[in-house]
Amino acid sequence: MDDDVLLGPNKEQKVIGVTGAKGTLGRLFCQHLTDCNVVFSDFKGDIRQQKDIESWVGGEPITHIVHFAAVVPVDVVNHNPVEAYDTNVSGTVNLLKTLQKKNIDSWLFYASSSHVYAASDKAITEEALTMPRNVYGRTKLAGEQACLDVAGASKHLKVCIGRIFSFYHESQVGPYLFPTIKKRLAEAKDGDDFELRGADSIRDFLRAEEVVDWIFKLWEKNAIGVFNIASGIPVKIRDFVQQMTDKKINIVAADEFSDCLLADISKLKGFFNVAK
Repeated sequence: MDDDVLLGPNKEQKVIGVTGAKGTLGRLFCQHLTDCNVVFSDFKGDIRQQKDIESWVGGEPITHIVHFAAVVPVDVVNHNPVEAYDTNVSGTVNLLKTLQKKNIDSWLFYASSSHVYAASDKAITEEALTMPRNVYGRTKLAGEQACLDVAGASKHLKVCIGRIFSFYHESQVGPYLFPTIKKRLAEAKDGDDFELRGADSIRDFLRAEEVVDWIFKLWEKNAIGVFNIASGIPVKIRDFVQQMTDKKINIVAADEFSDCLLADISKLKGFFNVAK
């Protein structure tokens, strides 16, 4: 690990701040920091409250922040867009205000999403058209733009945006694809028809631990810019579901809808000189 990431000119220890530490990625990232014996501070306040953020950042020598805090499930966001915009956009602006107010050199990782892109039959690069098809994607794109605009006007703030594609982890709960399908599979019997929406859609799945590994690497290098974080491997949703069980189920498309969200990760791999 590069000591300059952790130590300032006087070799004083620096602290990395993490928002959204209760979420799947935030929790795993904090565990990664613990395993690497890196000092960190997880934000325990309300990202929508400016005073909570100022108290947090002002109380620690935080110069690096990984920002996961967000309302994420698409159905939840669609049901309550006001809360989503308040958290995902206003909360991010609150954080940016605080970092700008500090007026010291800071690095911010903003956890964005593949939902900012339009579906494409080709692997999607970071330069591809951004055309969110749902409220969640629109909130994340707005947060991205706020980060880039503030960083562009600042001499002290550097921003790295990670557009994270589909990820999964055994600890996930709620309305996400992986836990929802896992629960349904547990109740299914051999020979059952298993209806699946968008069964023939193509997605880019990556284990949550691998997502965190990439974010950790970007943090170590103080990376700047926009990066797709994904596997780069196309998988039909029906095949992903079938791989989750040994049961002999008959996956039936519940609709005729299909699209493709596949990442081109050449930029990410190229940044770390990883073989393609």
